Amino acid sequence: MKTDSGRYQLVYDYYETRILYGFYIRGEHLPSILKICAIFQLAPATVRSALRLLEKRGYIKVAARKAAEVVYKARPGQFRKNAAEYFVPRKEGIIDLFQSGKLLFEPLWKTGIRQWNAEDWEDVRRTLKGTSADFVALPVKFYILVLGTLKNELVLNLYWEMIRYIRFPYLGGRREAGADCFAAGTDTKNETVSELEQKFEADYNAAVKELLIFIERARTEYSLADAEPVPFRWSIYRQRPQLRYTLASHIIRGVMNGQYPVGSYLPSLQQMANSYGVGLNTVRRTLGLLESMGLTKSYQGKGTLVCREPAKVDFTQTGTWEGIRLYRESLQLLALTIEQISLYTLNHAKEAEKSALADGLERIQRDGKSYLCFEAYLGFIEEHCPLSFVRECYRRLRELLAWGYSFVLFRIKGKSLHKEYAAIIAQAETLLRQKRFPEFAHIWKKLMEREECQFQSAMDEILPGRR
Repeated sequence: MKTDSGRYQLVYDYYETRILYGFYIRGEHLPSILKICAIFQLAPATVRSALRLLEKRGYIKVAARKAAEVVYKARPGQFRKNAAEYFVPRKEGIIDLFQSGKLLFEPLWKTGIRQWNAEDWEDVRRTLKGTSADFVALPVKFYILVLGTLKNELVLNLYWEMIRYIRFPYLGGRREAGADCFAAGTDTKNETVSELEQKFEADYNAAVKELLIFIERARTEYSLADAEPVPFRWSIYRQRPQLRYTLASHIIRGVMNGQYPVGSYLPSLQQMANSYGVGLNTVRRTLGLLESMGLTKSYQGKGTLVCREPAKVDFTQTGTWEGIRLYRESLQLLALTIEQISLYTLNHAKEAEKSALADGLERIQRDGKSYLCFEAYLGFIEEHCPLSFVRECYRRLRELLAWGYSFVLFRIKGKSLHKEYAAIIAQAETLLRQKRFPEFAHIWKKLMEREECQFQSAMDEILPGRR
């Protein structure tokens, strides 16, 4: 059975953190594989991969039919030093995450809550009342359950990656301190949600305050004043190696902006390998992926032709279907977050930067390339939003949106791609020049919602019943 490298890394990081910072000490045992599977909702093969890596790096010893034993032996003061070496370089990132998290996760949380019915709520109450103490804090677990309502793996991926980065939710006490709000079973949904939301914010504020005090002391104590900052990087979980998907996105964006014109041949395999700094096999696999999406066609002895429009899309290919899923999920994530993030970014951007954005929107209309609006606007946010976490997220979402190019061509069936977006981008440009930022931000929300709806309608027609 294949494992997902991103998901097994979750398990590895969780237990590495608890061992390095002294939650588990030498001679103690981790939970059983079955229990870890239940905690993370992962297959046994994925959990075993994480345990093998923990064993390889000297943290645990794995024996047949027994829970893994911790063998890591810390020298006096080592737990504190381990924490210092991790958290000091991430100080700015953790501070940044507080504001970024409000912009990104608050609208997702509220949408998830609105989608719950009475049966969902009872399921959540039962789940949280039975939550193992050997897990993240209860409010964090509650957030995961709420976000799960969206049925969007990319959203959960982003949330887990955030938790992996800040790490301190992994370090709660062995007794769960937040389950009392479920104990009596009489609280209303709104009361419980409000209590957990307040507790989450209070816990985060308290943890950050305590952590910042520790960081300032540890910076001097361990001579880490010159430690290189470690920013947040979003690792997107995939069934296959990330590199081919990233390269495919670069090539698609090159097709869209005219670097690789439709009807022309791509550079040779060796030229592509040299240009992107990858191996020939990666280029071959990437071109196979693009061909399954109908964007290219390879001819023996001639090269790879960039197609005008996809004659067909091979939905049986795992890579193609994964691209479809991530494209749809990125549209949903953007539809729920782009309005708030647009307002925040525009309120902090300089006038010259906003004017340059308006000029850019005008230019792509004049050039008959209004379909480049997503690339242009997400690029603006990536460059000018003052929050590094948001910039990283929107950078990756811009990469994922490129996957929609072939599906939009497939949906419009030969119609003008420029005309598909010209009117709404002209309206957005006007609002931006008039400094009507709330309306401008709302247009982007409506555009993302429209794209998601049209894409899903097209997919329901092509593959009814599959989502």
